[in-house]
Amino acid sequence: MSSCLGIFIDKNLIKYAKLRKDNNTFKVESFNTEVFDNLELTLKKVINQTNSQKTPISINIKNELYNYFNVFSGLGRKDITKALNIEFEMLCQDKGYAKKSLESRYILVNNEEDRDKYKVLYISANKGEIYSNSKILSDYKLYSISPISTSITNLVEINDNENIAIINIENETKITTIFNKQINRVDILDAGLESIIEKIHKLGLSWKETYNVFKTTIINDDNIDENKNEYIDLIIPTISRIIREAQRVFSNFKEKIDTIYITGLGATIGNIDLYFQEEFKNTKCKILKPFFVSQELFDISKKEYIEVNSAIALALDGLEYINKDLNFAPSSKINSIVHSNEKFNINRIRSEFKKPFNAKEKLVLRAIRCCIIAIIGFSIASGYILNKTNLKIQEAQAKLQESSKQIEKMDSELSEIESYINAYNSLIGSVDSLSEANNNSKNSRVISKDAIPNMLKKIMTIIPKQVQIISIENVENNHIVIQATSEKYEQLGYFLAAIKSDGTLANIKSTPSTKSDSLVQITIEGDLK
Repeated sequence: MSSCLGIFIDKNLIKYAKLRKDNNTFKVESFNTEVFDNLELTLKKVINQTNSQKTPISINIKNELYNYFNVFSGLGRKDITKALNIEFEMLCQDKGYAKKSLESRYILVNNEEDRDKYKVLYISANKGEIYSNSKILSDYKLYSISPISTSITNLVEINDNENIAIINIENETKITTIFNKQINRVDILDAGLESIIEKIHKLGLSWKETYNVFKTTIINDDNIDENKNEYIDLIIPTISRIIREAQRVFSNFKEKIDTIYITGLGATIGNIDLYFQEEFKNTKCKILKPFFVSQELFDISKKEYIEVNSAIALALDGLEYINKDLNFAPSSKINSIVHSNEKFNINRIRSEFKKPFNAKEKLVLRAIRCCIIAIIGFSIASGYILNKTNLKIQEAQAKLQESSKQIEKMDSELSEIESYINAYNSLIGSVDSLSEANNNSKNSRVISKDAIPNMLKKIMTIIPKQVQIISIENVENNHIVIQATSEKYEQLGYFLAAIKSDGTLANIKSTPSTKSDSLVQITIEGDLK
């Protein structure tokens, strides 16, 4: 049996839930919310109230950044990490992020559109905030610090081939989309409850009363007393805006969303699922409930469970549901627990050690001491030798990989050279054919006999390495049409500029380039001088 205390920290609100796991069953032992002015004091209060001084604790990170990259799936983990570090550093320069102040984690997602690449969900958080929360909980067993947008998926059992979206409506609204049981992306909406909470609080309510307003508000209920639903006109515009922004997010997906789950403080608003259903007619809209809570129990304590869903999801992180690649905790302080049925009498042990040793015991102790010294010495020497051996193996592997890369590069260049030789041989053949044709048509010639061979020789000297000639035609009189192709636009541009500056052709024109697969093709026309 194991337990974990999940704590979700929002702007000035703490939600907590303590879960116990017994075999494959879960039970929520205690849960509640606390408004705070002093985070440290309130956290310690929650830990003491739930008797969690020795219980693993999981909390969330705040104000995290979400970015997305693509990397080749054939790379090793270390190479992927290096590539992502470079990508993120460039992104920080573009967006003005202070990279040194950010701690980052990432997960790889299968890319259905390009099997050769992974999609990367790259999450960054402020190092100062991570350190601050870690320091506050330094006297306790801080197990994990993770983004709530990824941990919230712990609450859902997803069917095969089901695409879902979890809309977590708190001070900030975040949408987590899951395709094929993988987190596809996280979107942070501009619309959240923060502005409404501030407005309601300024009307004279305490923070606790302000947060309770959402649990007493019901949408589209004409039978409710207007005095009990007096804040509906403040709440509805924001909920409508959240729906519009969610629709905009979903419109960018090729995949259809099968189910929308609503959670967070906003999910405690009465009939909010029906309000969403009116706008998402072809998608099921549900209030998110933890997968292990029975429907009967959920119906009884529905709003209480919904309100602390985030804390329950974080508690599941500490019960082995966490994706370890997304744990921002500096290090897990959870020590392995040794269970034993033996009970020892400490006073008896102490008294035994106070007795003087006899000669035989002294001899045994000396022998044990020598053995321990020998074992330690052997361990140190073995460790040193093993470390050196591993370093040499790594160096050899690195050199072997580098050699393999160089050989592959040489083979590639050799193939490229052979293709150019064939191309140039073809051009030479074309030159010979043109020369023979010119000799046979001296009487009808309108250009000098050496003009075309000279033009071809010049082209051979100025053509870029990565450009290939597809055809050269003398369509009529002195008008020449050249078709060329390359993988890069700039190489064709360089070739066109070289022909213009060379002076072989006059009245040079080029058609717009076309791209087929990875090759770009261009047609150049001109008149021989």
